[in-house]
Amino acid sequence: SSGYLTVPVVGAGTANTEFEVLTGMGIQYFGLGEYPYKTIMKETSCESAASDLKQVGYSTHALHNNGGNFYSRADVFSQMGFDSFTSKELMNITEYNEIESWPTDDILVEETGKILDSTENQSDFIYTITVQSHGSYPTYEVFEDPAIEVTGGETEEENYQWEYYINELHEVDQFIGDLVNELNSRDEKTLLVLYGDHLPTMGLEDSDMNNGSIFQTTYATWNNFGLDMEDQDLTSYQLMAYMMDQLGIHEGTIFSYHQSAMKNGTVNS
Repeated sequence: SSGYLTVPVVGAGTANTEFEVLTGMGIQYFGLGEYPYKTIMKETSCESAASDLKQVGYSTHALHNNGGNFYSRADVFSQMGFDSFTSKELMNITEYNEIESWPTDDILVEETGKILDSTENQSDFIYTITVQSHGSYPTYEVFEDPAIEVTGGETEEENYQWEYYINELHEVDQFIGDLVNELNSRDEKTLLVLYGDHLPTMGLEDSDMNNGSIFQTTYATWNNFGLDMEDQDLTSYQLMAYMMDQLGIHEGTIFSYHQSAMKNGTVNS
């Protein structure tokens, strides 16, 4: 299953898209400029996909190859009901991207395997945040012999920015392939959901987009047990409800509400 995903931010603000995905709540109902991860979520617990899936026997984990205190995640994930959070500080990271600003994402394959090995005979929910293709995007040449060469920009600097971004995505693509192979090698039914949290800070406008909106990314899924493909455009706060519905899971007040609303035709409310 795949489709467009309407997100609340562009260029930055990963935590607010993440909040919507994990809680089913729209950020528009909070104050202007609000980041719940930095305010209310540091003080109180909250229903989330993690806490709801725990109710039906799942072990729940968060995984991120960046610092645990970024966006206060070390505090927030415990408030959301995650059993564990593996951050950069707990990984043996030795490889960084070409400008050494972010760790490469391939380490997350091994870390995912460690989590799955630690919970034998139990279902797992793993929420993973990647970083390799994150900005900023340099205006100078980074790749002497890029796998993908970019031309056609208005300036040479713009070509270099897009070339860096596209080649980082190319490496992330390889990481995703390795992750799929790792998951497929295990005798466990698995649903992998991949989504973009926001478009990059590259001066994009609505008119540049095929879909006409810089607030729409995409999501795509993979599974190894024959789950039917049901393409649907969604908002980020509907994504988890939609996926859990496909798995026959109907837990939690907010996610159950979204499942009912989508069945009644209010998909992009």
